[in-house]
Amino acid sequence: MQAAQQPHFQSDHRFFLTIAILGAATVFVGFFPVYFQKPLEPLVHLAPSPKLATLLLIHGAVMTAYIFFYVLQTALAGAGRKTLHMTLGWASLAFIPAIAILGTLAVIHGAKLGHKQVWPDLETNAIINIFDVPVFTILAAAAILLRAKPEAHKRLMLLSFVAGLLPAGIARSPAIRFGSAGVGIVLFAFLLAGPVYDLITRRRIHPAYLWGLLFVVGTMPPTRLAIGHTLAWHRFVDWVIR
Repeated sequence: MQAAQQPHFQSDHRFFLTIAILGAATVFVGFFPVYFQKPLEPLVHLAPSPKLATLLLIHGAVMTAYIFFYVLQTALAGAGRKTLHMTLGWASLAFIPAIAILGTLAVIHGAKLGHKQVWPDLETNAIINIFDVPVFTILAAAAILLRAKPEAHKRLMLLSFVAGLLPAGIARSPAIRFGSAGVGIVLFAFLLAGPVYDLITRRRIHPAYLWGLLFVVGTMPPTRLAIGHTLAWHRFVDWVIR
């Protein structure tokens, strides 16, 4: 049985690590002009990046640390370093609430500054961005609760990473040149990579993907926009940013 499982294990390792690295690279490319180039500006002739509030600098640092942490954890799990992977995994108990709190505060900060991005008003922009927080938090928490079931755990962690953390990076990546369609195509490519991989290697999709994707699809822009267009949401945002 172990011999039969070994090819799957090695293939899984390559797949999950590849997606983790591609996701990290997407975030790096998307946020390079506004965040990651800052340390290079005194050394290289680059167009100055926008000045960021301390809150956003801290938010960016925590998010960057978590993305490196996720790539490291994926590599450790694939390399069979189970004990070290589980020991470091306890750091998630600090990372997850920190990301949730800082992510929420960052959205509120943007709303106070009147940021709309591509949306018609700041209230709509706020609902589009703030929904990434519960998507990440709920999926990551579910993955931790199911850590005794590695197949479900790693798939839910992947979904939390892709659905909760990548949208902001993708929306700032070169994909935005093709409008919302370009962003959507890249995001769906990341989201469906896991299920497609399951179909190719196992001829079935793991239930963790099915339930996780059902949750993700239920929280996508149509749902967010339906809430964002309500008078109650507009009043709530206006009250928060006063």
